[in-house]
Amino acid sequence: MSKYLTAPVPTKNYPGGIPYIIGNEAAERFSFYGMKAILVVFMTSYLYLLPGSLINEPMQNAEAVANYHWFTSAVYFTPIFGALIADIFLGKYLTIMILSIVYCLGHGVLAFMGIHEDINPGLMLLIGLGLIAFGSGGIKPCVSAHVGDQFGKTNQYLLNKV
Repeated sequence: MSKYLTAPVPTKNYPGGIPYIIGNEAAERFSFYGMKAILVVFMTSYLYLLPGSLINEPMQNAEAVANYHWFTSAVYFTPIFGALIADIFLGKYLTIMILSIVYCLGHGVLAFMGIHEDINPGLMLLIGLGLIAFGSGGIKPCVSAHVGDQFGKTNQYLLNKV
C-alpha cells in the first residue's frame, strides 16, 4: 500500500493543506508585485549607482519600461513551460516545490546585486528577473490545479470559496 493519498480525504471541511497553499501563493504574489512596483524606478534611478555597474548614467525611462514589459511578458508566457514540466516530467507538486526555490533564488540574486564591484549589477538584474520569471511559470499553472485536487465529492461545494 502506498503511503501517498490517491484521492482527497473525505470531509465536509476545508482540507488541511489549503492554508499552506494560500500562504505560499500570497507570499509569491506579494514578493512579485512588491518587486515589480519599484522595478522601473530602480532601473532608472539606482542601477547605475551600484558597485560594478558598467554604465555611468541612468537608464532611459523608455528602456526601463521596455525591460519591465519584457519581464512581465516572460512571467505570463513561462507557465506554458511550467505546465509541460509538470505534466511530462515532475508532476505538479514537485514542480511547485522546485520552481518555488528557483523563484526564491531569483529574489536572492536581486538582493545581492551590487555586493561586489567585480560583478555587473545589470547582469545580476537580468539573471534574477529570469529566475523569477521561470519560477513563476512553474508556480502559476500548478497551484490552482493543486488546490482543486485537495477537494473531493463531500466538500466540493467549498471549492468556489477558496
